Amino acid sequence: MEALALSHSFVAYESPESELQVKSLDELGLKIPNSAWVGVAGMAVALSVLSVGGEAQAACYSRCGKKSHHANYSYAKVVTNGGRLNIRKRPDSCSHVIGKLHYGDHIKLTGRYKNGWAQLKGGGWVSASWLS
Repeated sequence: MEALALSHSFVAYESPESELQVKSLDELGLKIPNSAWVGVAGMAVALSVLSVGGEAQAACYSRCGKKSHHANYSYAKVVTNGGRLNIRKRPDSCSHVIGKLHYGDHIKLTGRYKNGWAQLKGGGWVSASWLS
């Protein structure tokens, strides 16, 4: 209640003349050269491209096949459209992301598959459609 009374007193006794005045660059006598705007536009485009979700979005599907000589593990290569492949806690696209793999990464699988998901040896699941 004290906070409400304090904020009310600030609003009640605020001077109407204390408003901030926003000035344009022209009013301040500043001019940004056209070459700087080109750089700003290029940076905006670069940031928008980099901020696109890291989910892989290709349409190929292949299973990993090469068996290990030491255990019942299989190996696979991550093949995406350049985006990162999420490692999820459970074999479900709504499950928490616990890591990421990059295009070309070689991974070790347990050989366990569930509904299009492959289990990683170190834990976690990835969409098997992004593996070759």
